[in-house]
Amino acid sequence: MSRLTAFALWAAVVLFANGAYADSPADRFQRIMPEIQSALMAQDLVKTLRTYNNSRQDMTQAYIDGLEATWQAELNANIQPLITGIVKNITAMRMRKVIRDTGRVISEINVIDAKGVSIAQTTVFPHIWQGSAAEAKDIAAANPNMVLISNESDASNQSRQLEAFFPVTDPDTNELIGAVILVIEAESF
Repeated sequence: MSRLTAFALWAAVVLFANGAYADSPADRFQRIMPEIQSALMAQDLVKTLRTYNNSRQDMTQAYIDGLEATWQAELNANIQPLITGIVKNITAMRMRKVIRDTGRVISEINVIDAKGVSIAQTTVFPHIWQGSAAEAKDIAAANPNMVLISNESDASNQSRQLEAFFPVTDPDTNELIGAVILVIEAESF
């Protein structure tokens, strides 16, 4: 064995042993994403998104801005009809089932339609309009199977969170029909 080969093997052992190439939480989350996506799709997500998109096809940005204003007003109100309609609908209940079935690896799920407006949230997100529709279209055009994962810090409890975002395309038309945003606590990995 040459000295160079021996040195390379020694360096690889030292680097891996010291964790220099250890999997990050994002890497581990990326590996289980196909299973999570399958669980999400098993919950009639495509059919649900088609229905919402059909009913919202004429929704203007002004109307979306009005929904966002209502959402913000309801966040601190005792009566929250818009929020309740998004957080307690059948799709939100199905998304909670995905959370339970994945061993609570996921802490929150938000499903948005093709315009970026929430159709279901498992917890109350700060906004009803995510403004992510254009980003989802770009991702879907590049690779409909792509999942974006970002690291976030939650200042309120000083935890690290991962946020995964992936587009949902209609299998019949290959058109973007929505997206899913998943939040997990990085420490759970």
